[in-house]
Amino acid sequence: MAERDWDAEIDRWTERFRDVPNPPEPFARALRDGWDPDARAQLAAEAAAYAERTHGFLSQVAEAGWDLVRFDAKLGSCGVCEKYVGKAYSLRGEHPQLPPPPPLPICPACRHTLNLMTPFFMQSTGMDVDELAAEAQPFEDDWR
Repeated sequence: MAERDWDAEIDRWTERFRDVPNPPEPFARALRDGWDPDARAQLAAEAAAYAERTHGFLSQVAEAGWDLVRFDAKLGSCGVCEKYVGKAYSLRGEHPQLPPPPPLPICPACRHTLNLMTPFFMQSTGMDVDELAAEAQPFEDDWR
């Protein structure tokens, strides 16, 4: 897992959230009142822990032979990640028509997930990989 500079990411996301109508906490508070050093340190620590847990989970999923995952967001998310919600990604590259998943957390405050798409789940949705590929949304990080 690549090491991420959470302080730099917090700075970038603070600037990005200036143009977002409803930024997530604690960014909304920081934009209003400035960053509290303790809150900033806590956010960085929580983001690093979440990234580590997510990486471990996705590694286990991939090692077990699963490839398809779906990006899911909690209700009331900030909207920056909205275009990825419900989109499918290929963990192991077995489905080259699908992009690799975004790095989680995308922003230090989000706690979105990548959930396994089993054959049963695929059957229950009535969608196949070609239909998922038609709706694919590659992760864009050109603003970094």
